[in-house]
Amino acid sequence: MSTGQVPPSIQQQVARLQQLQQTLSVILAEKQRLQSELEEINQALEELGKSPEDIAVYKAVGPILVQTTREKVVSELSEKRDLNDTRLKVIEKQEGRTRSQLEALQKELQSLLGQRGE
Repeated sequence: MSTGQVPPSIQQQVARLQQLQQTLSVILAEKQRLQSELEEINQALEELGKSPEDIAVYKAVGPILVQTTREKVVSELSEKRDLNDTRLKVIEKQEGRTRSQLEALQKELQSLLGQRGE
């Protein structure tokens, strides 16, 4: 084998590394989306907490606004916040596992490439 060729095993490792990097990128984008949504929900709940009990509240349903009760909106937002908190925890675990796999694979590749260079 000439020194210019990369063995198939290393090519597979590099492909796996690229796949893990793409997966991590998707995970980070989803994490950012969930964090942003949680921030919006918390801000809405904070504002509703400051408002009087009998205030008229509207929520978006498709392209229209529909009047509803404050209690119903608070309940829906709290439920959505809890669901997003759970999703965020799952995403953070996935992120940790993916980062660990990436680091292990990078070390393995560096070792393999270091051995090839000797």
